[in-house]
Amino acid sequence: MNKKVFPGVIVRALPAKLATSVCAALIGTLALGGCAHQETAGEPVPAQSNVPSPLNDLGIGEGEGGQGGAVGTPDIDARATDALDAMGQYLRSLRTFEVDADTSTDVVLDNGQNAAFLHRAVVKVKRPDRMRAEISGNGNVRGIVYDGHRFTIFNEKKGYYARHDAPPTLDGLVRDLAANWHIEAPLADLFYWGNGKPDDTVITSAQTLGVEKVDARACTHYAFRQPGADWELWIETGRRPLPCKMIITDTTQPTRPRHEVTYHWRLDPAFAASTFVFHPRPGARQIELKPADRPPYEEAE
Repeated sequence: MNKKVFPGVIVRALPAKLATSVCAALIGTLALGGCAHQETAGEPVPAQSNVPSPLNDLGIGEGEGGQGGAVGTPDIDARATDALDAMGQYLRSLRTFEVDADTSTDVVLDNGQNAAFLHRAVVKVKRPDRMRAEISGNGNVRGIVYDGHRFTIFNEKKGYYARHDAPPTLDGLVRDLAANWHIEAPLADLFYWGNGKPDDTVITSAQTLGVEKVDARACTHYAFRQPGADWELWIETGRRPLPCKMIITDTTQPTRPRHEVTYHWRLDPAFAASTFVFHPRPGARQIELKPADRPPYEEAE
């Protein structure tokens, strides 16, 4: 069955064209996909996102304002873009954390119907150079382990894993995966937000919708719009401006498929050293990491 995946797996990627790498065979799921690039004159270049890139702070320019009569674009509420900046800065300040995320990603079936695929991602981070991420769903566990020297991606169901040298920092790793292997780290937006120059030209609408409960947390609800995507973000109120929930709607497709994430946080956890060491299961086979020849959504079949 041929399925078309909603490409907005994370906030950074709504690619115009999907290409693949070995992550389709190893990770191969909606939650650790990405694997996207555009081609120019036969050479792959990073895809231009239709969804606001977390590499940008998305703040409004100096002297501009939001709603409430301030000077600036009437559709841009400065409180919403300022909240993105504050969240990004806080995320960058976290040295050790664990986030457990429930995700739902729409796939567009041959008949045009949206079908939601559910996954659970657990990401453990110790800055500046340790990460372990595992994604479960569809009867499989797949993920990535990084120890500051090399990264290993694995797929337990298929019995594969691949290793490669990596940059010495987590920030460098996330960029290396995207630029050189077309692999997006799970929940990669958590590493991009607040780490780049502002871009006030992408968002066409930003609104603050009020405080709502996400689980037991009080979170402020924001709505953003830009060409190709509508997206919503709930940010925890108080001294910990953590993302509580995010919904991205792909407005380029008639069925408007969505990707939804609910985050659960544990700050300052104590990780054993073995957390960031990969031990292959008995019978697992190491393979070479190289570009693949099939789209990452085939894993969903």
